[in-house]
Amino acid sequence: MSPTPYTPSLPGLSADDNLDTIINWGAGADSTAYLAKMLTAPRAHGIDLDRTAVLYMATGSEWPETRLLADEFMIPLLRENGVRFVQLARNGHLQADGFTILDDSRHPEQLVPRGPWTLWDDQESVGTVPQVAGTRKCSLWAKGDVGDWWLKQVFGGRPFRQIMGFNADEEGRRFGDQVTSKMPGRTGEFPLIDWGWDRQQCETYLLKRFGVHWPKSYCLGFPIESSCCSGTCCERRGTCEQVLASASGHKRAAVVALRPAPDPGS
Repeated sequence: MSPTPYTPSLPGLSADDNLDTIINWGAGADSTAYLAKMLTAPRAHGIDLDRTAVLYMATGSEWPETRLLADEFMIPLLRENGVRFVQLARNGHLQADGFTILDDSRHPEQLVPRGPWTLWDDQESVGTVPQVAGTRKCSLWAKGDVGDWWLKQVFGGRPFRQIMGFNADEEGRRFGDQVTSKMPGRTGEFPLIDWGWDRQQCETYLLKRFGVHWPKSYCLGFPIESSCCSGTCCERRGTCEQVLASASGHKRAAVVALRPAPDPGS
């Protein structure tokens, strides 16, 4: 039986819900720093947790260490504060396949690792590779499209604000969001940019708060590119080698092609 598009039917998901604030969480350093900081004093940061949901889109390709950090530190924090946490995933390659609510709870237990259809599934099915520049359409496909479907069905055009975890070095992403967003009723907000928090400040805050280095969120296919594995300092080099070893067929060839040439001076 083929999957059908999701239709809101659970309590609290109808268009007349009192929800008015959405916080996008990608589980990486930037959005995690905002979320952790905000939860120290929600009201002081303009957040009413009774009217707020944190939204996570599961690609099925998140790094294991990112999931472990989320489960160790952030999931308990969301649970302790009674934050509504919604986890979504695609059902298939086409928009008509719809999406699945993996979890919708104020007492979450874990970051759900995958849904019915993952980013790797999709790349294998259509014979493509991760995009390493430009708009990163694969990320929009796996995350942005899924969130937008849910938002349109839940809000039905009524006003809401969506808080994005772009850091202070990503002013261009804020501009792009403001230019391209056409969803009725939506207002984007970018607190990290407003605070002047760049990536380093986000990582430093999380290190002081939790005692761990919190990496940028990547999907498993993405780090085998010029932004990662380009030198011995790469924090995920060992795992990159595991990804390369486990890749098969055209995926392995693509992974090899995406890796930068060795530095002759190293």
